[in-house]
Amino acid sequence: MQPDGPRAFLDRCPHQGSRMLTEDETGDPYMDATGGLILCHRHQACFEPHHGTCISGPCVGQRLTALDVEVVHNDTSPAQLLLWEAAGSGGELREK
Repeated sequence: MQPDGPRAFLDRCPHQGSRMLTEDETGDPYMDATGGLILCHRHQACFEPHHGTCISGPCVGQRLTALDVEVVHNDTSPAQLLLWEAAGSGGELREK
């Protein structure tokens, strides 16, 4: 999580529009070995985690698609993470 709140990005590399994971990925699948950058395991593109801008690889300067994020929590339910695309194509509720 970023210091000023959580960030979420669509799992699509701007290089070719494919998912960033490979089928055999283990560990923290979206971060590089240092844990400081978001990594596309298919194309080795690296993205900074605050804005999703590609800083190395085949799509330098392009960005991941940001999702709006809302953390919902009250005394009677566990914390939940609500994600939806900025374009408004619907949401997905995930427990945190």
